[in-house]
Amino acid sequence: MAEHAAPMNSAGKLARAFIESKITALIMVGLTLAGVLALLVTPREYNPQIVVPAANIIVAKPGAGPQEIQNLVVKPLEAIMASMSGVDHTYGYATNDFGVVTVQFKVGEDQEKSLVKMYNQLMQNLDRIPPGAMQPVIKPINVDDVPILTLTLSSATLNGMQLRDVGEKVLAHLRNVPGVSFTEVVGGAPRAVNVAISPSKLAAAGIPLEQLDKILQGSNAAAPIGNLVDGNKVTPVRIDSFLGNAQQVGDILIGAPNGKPVYLKDVAKVTEGPEQVDDLSHFAWGLAAKGKPQGQEMSAVTLAIAKKSGTNAVVVVHDVLAKLSEIESYALPQGVHVTITRDDGHKANEAVNTLVEHLGIAIVSVSLLLWFFLGWREAGIVTLTVPLTLFAVLTVDLIVGQSINRITLFALILSLGLLVDGAIVVIENIHRHLHGGPVKNFNRTVIQATNEIGNPTNMATLAVILAFVPMAFVSGMMGPFMRPIPINVPVAMIASLILAYTVVPWAARLWLSKKAMREALAHSSSLEEEGAHKQDKLHTAYLKMIEPLLRNRVQRNLMFLAVLLLLIAAMLMPAWQFIRPSGMNGPLSALGVELKMLPNDNTNTFLVQVDTPAGSTLERTDQVARAVGDVLATNPYVVDYQTFVGQAAPIDFASLVRGDMLKRGDNFAQIRVNLVGKDERSVESHAIVQKLYEQLAPVRARFPSTFIKLFETPPGPPVRAQVMAELYGPSYDTLRSSAKDVLGDFDKTYGLMNQDDSVTSTSSEYRIKIDRQKAAMSGIVPGQIIQLLHNYVSGLKVGAVHDSNALEPVNIIVRVPRADRQSPQQLLDVPIQNAQGKVIPLSSIATVEKTTLAKPIYSRDQHPVVYVGGEMIHSSPVYATLSLNSMLDGKKLANGTTFTTGNLGFTETPASDLKGYQLLWGGEMRLTLDVFRDLGAAFMVALVFIYLLLVAYYKSFLLPVIVMGAIPLTLIGVFPGHWITHQSFTATSMIGVIALAGVVVRNSLLLIDFILDYRARGYSLQESVAQAGAVRLRPILLTALAIMFGSAIMVSDPVFGGLAVSLIFGTLLSTILTLIVIPLLYYVWQVRVKPKVPPKAPAAPAEPVLTT
Repeated sequence: MAEHAAPMNSAGKLARAFIESKITALIMVGLTLAGVLALLVTPREYNPQIVVPAANIIVAKPGAGPQEIQNLVVKPLEAIMASMSGVDHTYGYATNDFGVVTVQFKVGEDQEKSLVKMYNQLMQNLDRIPPGAMQPVIKPINVDDVPILTLTLSSATLNGMQLRDVGEKVLAHLRNVPGVSFTEVVGGAPRAVNVAISPSKLAAAGIPLEQLDKILQGSNAAAPIGNLVDGNKVTPVRIDSFLGNAQQVGDILIGAPNGKPVYLKDVAKVTEGPEQVDDLSHFAWGLAAKGKPQGQEMSAVTLAIAKKSGTNAVVVVHDVLAKLSEIESYALPQGVHVTITRDDGHKANEAVNTLVEHLGIAIVSVSLLLWFFLGWREAGIVTLTVPLTLFAVLTVDLIVGQSINRITLFALILSLGLLVDGAIVVIENIHRHLHGGPVKNFNRTVIQATNEIGNPTNMATLAVILAFVPMAFVSGMMGPFMRPIPINVPVAMIASLILAYTVVPWAARLWLSKKAMREALAHSSSLEEEGAHKQDKLHTAYLKMIEPLLRNRVQRNLMFLAVLLLLIAAMLMPAWQFIRPSGMNGPLSALGVELKMLPNDNTNTFLVQVDTPAGSTLERTDQVARAVGDVLATNPYVVDYQTFVGQAAPIDFASLVRGDMLKRGDNFAQIRVNLVGKDERSVESHAIVQKLYEQLAPVRARFPSTFIKLFETPPGPPVRAQVMAELYGPSYDTLRSSAKDVLGDFDKTYGLMNQDDSVTSTSSEYRIKIDRQKAAMSGIVPGQIIQLLHNYVSGLKVGAVHDSNALEPVNIIVRVPRADRQSPQQLLDVPIQNAQGKVIPLSSIATVEKTTLAKPIYSRDQHPVVYVGGEMIHSSPVYATLSLNSMLDGKKLANGTTFTTGNLGFTETPASDLKGYQLLWGGEMRLTLDVFRDLGAAFMVALVFIYLLLVAYYKSFLLPVIVMGAIPLTLIGVFPGHWITHQSFTATSMIGVIALAGVVVRNSLLLIDFILDYRARGYSLQESVAQAGAVRLRPILLTALAIMFGSAIMVSDPVFGGLAVSLIFGTLLSTILTLIVIPLLYYVWQVRVKPKVPPKAPAAPAEPVLTT
């Protein structure tokens, strides 16, 4: 070697320390064991857990209307909660008799600390709760309360009460499985002793209804009364007068008018059976459930099981199902079917295993590529570093508390193409040195070769890391969703670099030092030497292309113009959807690329929600739900569906965000639909939902005032509605009336479904007016009347019978049969007893009038608001929102109101309701703006960091600009790639663009380093530029192909396909253009800016010593 040894840098020092060390092999074995252990024990999830501390504060104030609740309860509570640090938003809901304030903390705030802080804040301000209001109830909204497993028990022979009994018994066994936290039985009626009072018999006996409460409670008692001491013996004494069954309840003596005893069974029908509840649930199998009675609706209950925070969903579900299989034989009666209707453990495990397979395929693909380019020896050494790097990342994830999920593994697949480059550069330089001539000291040669490429490789790797790190600062729900990428990719890059400097020299000493290997190497060429060989086809083709451009200024300028035009054309592709002649309110143009937050995921479940008009009975809502079920029963992809009438289905994360856990009512139902596995169908779930939405048109026509909504599981952070308009203004009545007009424009918008607003339909209520003077003269107070009528209409619980085998209370419920409380006149006929014992009819002191039921009031961040929303079934929420914005901004509505629209900028517009009316856009559009703002800012910060890094490396301000000139070239491939593959440009696509910035800068940096090295060795500017590109062509192509092969497996993924497309097409085009544009930019800079100095003649005719 003619050159003298360079001073040792980090690469050389690591190579020298580990090339002969036995610790190297131990480290490799240790990393492998740690990685396998991490793969087995790290908790698995489908998506990263997004912690958003939140809670509902419920305050009841019986008798108060919505406006009073809003002014006295909700507004003060919102102000108190908003004053705390860490609170992101507050949401209010005021309706008759109670109010709810939802407090949402910023994403990532500590769950326990936030809830303790909120509880303390509430307790310190209890004096501000108005008189007549009850003690606030706090219900935390915890993502860990979302069930990971739901088991549905159904039967054609047992009723809901019997199934609920079975469910409680089964759940009692499953609760003690390690890792299980929150559990509940959803659906079915609890067992109760129902006392159906006959008002006429009660009146004939002269016993008032209010007297029953005291008699029954007094008859159902037991207590310890102390101890009896007899000599030296102490014996406890207890009175036991508990009621044990319905017969004992019926035998209670309730009075003896005229000396004749009257028992409860004389004036009431006393039975033990299901409690009268305001909800129903039933289950049916669909056409895809082979061997099952399809379409037959059966009574059902669901066991919802959540896991403890930090536990492995896969393990918890496995243990629960194992326990279930043990107890199934004796805990389940004949005719009861158990169906797993949600299994997030299986879902997570399936996703992780699929991606691990994809990762394996990607590793094999890259290995074969390396084998083809490098030969089996060098390919083997480079491939050796790949699993070790991945094991290192998994170990770090286990240590820092990251779970294994889709995003974690996508980050590994994403980094796969990048992490082999360091090892390739090292092995190539070792090969070149060994091929250069006789080697006296093998180890010293390998160390010197590793040392040579240390600094540029460090800089290139650091550039890639700097491209990813700013992504860690993405705000909102997308922050924790994406966070595994800026954690795992830098860790993978650092690990791969260290392994390239330690394991590669060590493996080279073992595999390449033997005489036969060295002789083989002496007769083979490295990639760079092949590139420098005059007969090499790639070398010749590259020189034929680059040399005319270097010599001819006109050709060079035409090439620059062509690249600029290609860049403009590529940038027009996403812009075209906004400026298309047909307008945004219509089908997408075939010439453009769709822009949206995230694509539609292909899942195995979706939700149907039925909202019948306010005032509808439970039976009417069930009728609509069964009509929807009839349509579902004909769908070939439906495995099963369960209907919940009057209550919400067991929540998932999306329904948690929508606030479904608080939704109840006779006019509300949800149907959870499960589809056949995506591996067993060719149709995506989004297309199934699209078709079902059309198939439900006859049901909507049959029940015209009913809203039937379909909700898909979002691939990322959920929102309340994809397209959401928030109306603010000084008059809430005006906002309500305006909502209908805004909803009309929603109906005209292409691709929207589930259009609805937060204004409930008008319904009536009866108001009983008490004549205070007559009541006072009769010796009756209004509170007495309220208690009596509440017991008469709603029934009263007077304790529970004591059954030692019951797993939940068996309540004694006294109520008047529905037939005796259907009309206002029946209420007026209710007898009431005054203080003197005289019984008079209620009609003598009260009247009934029919009025309109007051509607609820919503608020957000202390501003009253009305919501209008919808979901997308075609197109993107971006175009729907912008179309609606152009329709509604400044438009005079039918009620004369004009709204000013806003919140379409990168910063959130604050709400205002002081003067004028304002429409602010929320939903997915706001999330899209926030995410692309944060990703764009991360991209800018990454560029600044990379520039400063290059300035420090090159000691020049302009040369880094040339190196970074490759970054815009990526877009020439990215947008056409999305167009060719029919992919939307999404947030994951943007991550790909950010990743490409690091990749192309790495290639440019190593390319410029070669040019500088050639020039330093005396070659002319033109020859340096041409030869450096020709020599570096093969290694650059190899790196590019490694990235493309590694990413190819992700193209089919519905969510991360955009990232793969960005990487594949961006790498392809930018690599080709980088090899042409960057050398030419450097050449033009040198020719125009630098003084023309005659080039020095080469020191010797030998090939130059190349460093990378």
